[in-house]
Amino acid sequence: MHFFKTSGPCFAVLLSLFLCSCASTRAPRDGVVDVPDDFFGIVHSGYRKTAQEYKLMDEMGVAWTMGTFSWNTIENKKGHFDFSSYDNFVDSTKQAGKKIVATLGYQADWLYPEGESIRKIKPDDIPHFLRYIEEIVNHYKGRIDVWNIWNEPNFGRFWYGTSKEFFELSRRTAQKIRETDPDAYIIGGAFVRAPKRYIKRMYKAGGLENLDGLAYHPYAFNPAGSLRLHDKMVRICSLVNFTGDVWITEIGHPTGGGYPHKTTLEKLPSYVVKDLCGTAARGARAVLWYQLFDRYNREDVHPKTKMESEKYFGLVYPDYERKAAAYAYELCARNIAGSRYTPDCQERVKAPSSIVSYCFLNGIAENNTLVLWNKRKRHKKVSLSLDGPAMCYDIATGKGTPLSTSSVLEIGRQPVIITWQGTTVIPQQ
Repeated sequence: MHFFKTSGPCFAVLLSLFLCSCASTRAPRDGVVDVPDDFFGIVHSGYRKTAQEYKLMDEMGVAWTMGTFSWNTIENKKGHFDFSSYDNFVDSTKQAGKKIVATLGYQADWLYPEGESIRKIKPDDIPHFLRYIEEIVNHYKGRIDVWNIWNEPNFGRFWYGTSKEFFELSRRTAQKIRETDPDAYIIGGAFVRAPKRYIKRMYKAGGLENLDGLAYHPYAFNPAGSLRLHDKMVRICSLVNFTGDVWITEIGHPTGGGYPHKTTLEKLPSYVVKDLCGTAARGARAVLWYQLFDRYNREDVHPKTKMESEKYFGLVYPDYERKAAAYAYELCARNIAGSRYTPDCQERVKAPSSIVSYCFLNGIAENNTLVLWNKRKRHKKVSLSLDGPAMCYDIATGKGTPLSTSSVLEIGRQPVIITWQGTTVIPQQ
């Protein structure tokens, strides 16, 4: 595969092999990266437990869902465990062929004086929390795919205790899960952004012990910021000698409210593609988009407050009408899951440095994927040469247009996704 800068209708100049790298889109991990078959997930998907919702998840290529299995709901009275609120969700989700990340938390109201509700576990109350852990792991053993300890502990909204108290809770919780089910897959952290000092202190306190993965949430103003956070997270893991997987259990951009990282409906498809392609190429274990449904339908009248942003993170409206970004997500999930990011599969011949490119190969189906966009405002003409039948997809509609093996494309800031069936050989690691 080759692509060229063009000047005028059909002028092309050959140059040497070149792979784009720049400050705002740092080069992904060196060498090839195998993207897991189950790379794509969506937070809070499957909550409706309906055939229509699972059909939507299938269409969009969603492999994972994630939700909180509340301690207070399960043990509303001390010593009385009731899993009925979650059994139907687990059973229907597994029957639909989806995998589950179960978040463990928060406080049980019976532990505290009347009127006191805090998201923390006091040191003396950790044994009570561990009893809940033992009960839930035994109850769902073999049905929950990943156990996630707490959510955003470095953010005051979800943890009101000290950092040291959380580190001890994490350490003992992971130990209890491992004792209860030696085969369990456990992730911890679920940090907001990538807090270097916090993770280093957690490591020194033993809070990373027994973890198979670390999770974090790279919320940023734009995809370039999200990818910088991912690069930082990988460096931090190396710094503390953590060799487990890196999970992104939340990432997203609201299209309403007052959060500073909100975006527009028109920009969201681009953000989805850039976030997903970038993290896949950087070796993340899985990415769960936050979230499936908005709170309001497109035409609903609703209040305009800062916290309303929480209700606009969805890819789909409550009435199942899709935002354009849902098609962008589906195109990525359908074409990137199970592929191999292969940086040297493309020969760039005098292509502008502003053109960003990600190449994902699939040798079994011979269905390869190239994602292109331009960092600059002005469109660039790019001549593309492929070795087999090709399609070019509009990420905002999901619609494809056939391409000839040699085509000239206008590349702007909104990515295009190109698939082709060729005979490219995937290099071996």
